[in-house]
Amino acid sequence: MLIPYLALCGRIILLGWERILVKKLGEKSDSISGTFLFFALGTIFLLPTLFFVDVVINASILFYVTLSSFVYSIAFWLYVKSLSDGEASLVSPLYNFNVFFLLILAVIFLGEKISLFKLLGLLFLFYGVSFLNRKRNIIESFKAILLDKSCQYMIVASLLIAVGRTIDGNAIKITPPILYAFYLNVGISLFLLTYIMIKRNISTTIKLFKEKTKIATFSGGLNAYSYLFLLIAFTGIEVSIAEPASMTAMILTVILAGKILKEDIKERLLGVAIMLMGLWLLFI
Repeated sequence: MLIPYLALCGRIILLGWERILVKKLGEKSDSISGTFLFFALGTIFLLPTLFFVDVVINASILFYVTLSSFVYSIAFWLYVKSLSDGEASLVSPLYNFNVFFLLILAVIFLGEKISLFKLLGLLFLFYGVSFLNRKRNIIESFKAILLDKSCQYMIVASLLIAVGRTIDGNAIKITPPILYAFYLNVGISLFLLTYIMIKRNISTTIKLFKEKTKIATFSGGLNAYSYLFLLIAFTGIEVSIAEPASMTAMILTVILAGKILKEDIKERLLGVAIMLMGLWLLFI
């Protein structure tokens, strides 16, 4: 039972660093090319893990992988674009809105009820968001978030990621986490490469890799293993514990954004703390 908890710790650390590297990868670069490198290099990093599982594929696995790959291709293109265009300490916390969207999907499609704790959680979540771009009052703060393009990209990305997580939950019931993570990276890479080739933009992708080889490689590795660690954590830890715990990574991201990217994070750290309280309440 120790392995899932170690995986969760690894997830938190890698995810915190991942967003800083993704921002550096996407800055002044083509977002589609950056997203492709993010997953294509991640696929290479996952190749050694295949020695630990029996490689199998069937119609059911192929269905889940194709569906989730398509959803995640769009989601992470928006994710990379958001981090590239906006401040990491501003847009990264909005990634965690996927929990809010997961709750809404559960209420609509699974008939789950919204409890008092969940209502309080939503209030804390939205109140915390108002600290990310603080204005004269909470209404003005929300308007500043909603009218910011990079924030819009991350909010839509978080919605699509919520859909993807729902697919993942069913997929790992029939597929080992290692194998599913590898297949998913391959699928996303193929979707993005197809788009790049249709747009005849392969030269831009090659140029980006040459210019940012180290950043692209490190971000790809962090992405691959942070996701794999999440899947492994789910095998031994309830989602109600693992998911909000992994979201503490946004504290690390905000701190690193202040240290490395020199962003102003004073009020944003408070907002992140309030959001985390809300996220935990959503899972009670």
